[in-house]
Amino acid sequence: MRRLQAAAARKNFSALVTKSAAGERIKVTRYNKTAAVLIPKRDLERLQDCEKQMAAPHKRARGGGR
Repeated sequence: MRRLQAAAARKNFSALVTKSAAGERIKVTRYNKTAAVLIPKRDLERLQDCEKQMAAPHKRARGGGR
């Protein structure tokens, strides 16, 4: 995973979006701590699917969903 300071990311944002769209994950840091991560859309979709799967059992257990 590429790591980049926020100031550099701001200057190169368009190029970073292009790289992320092509599959690269990019960690943006401030003061040597992760502030944000640019991820490809497919990774976001996988994350959202996982969140839905994690939420589904909780809805059934509480009687929700209908």
